[in-house]
Amino acid sequence: MDTLQADGLCLRAIDWREQDKLITLYITGKGKITATAKGCKAPKAKLKFAASPLCFGQYELGCKGGRYVLTGCQCHDNFFSLTSDLEKYYCAMSALEILDRTANEGEYQNNLFVRTLELLNDLCYGQGEGKQRLFTYLGDAVAMLGYRCDAIRLRDYYHFFLHQLEIDLRALHETLSL
Repeated sequence: MDTLQADGLCLRAIDWREQDKLITLYITGKGKITATAKGCKAPKAKLKFAASPLCFGQYELGCKGGRYVLTGCQCHDNFFSLTSDLEKYYCAMSALEILDRTANEGEYQNNLFVRTLELLNDLCYGQGEGKQRLFTYLGDAVAMLGYRCDAIRLRDYYHFFLHQLEIDLRALHETLSL
């Protein structure tokens, strides 16, 4: 079995089988890949943290037949404090979704990966409003992906996105208050 060891960010995790998860990682130099995190849903699983979105660490993956299996992870940061601020958490998860949806399997864009990590760091440890930071990130991401978008059109997208964000946050707040 070949091994891959590199820094990566967990973008997404979905339940798979009884005790496993399928995780989507963005790995330095490799890009977006899907791996199986075996047994990580067990109560005392040692790699449970590595199969959580927002975990940034040095991932160790085994590869056999073109499929990756999580074998280890040394966490650099899990951006945990984002979970206490709903708006910033939503902005962080939006950035992960943008990275996930704009990258093809095995495609690596260093600038976008670094910019996403900068956003997560700013949201987690910086001061200020999360929505404005996300708007700036969206503009940077659009440019890095090779699209030209004038400021007015980007502002219109931003206002649509904010409107959707406020609807989602309001619905979530109402659900949590019940």
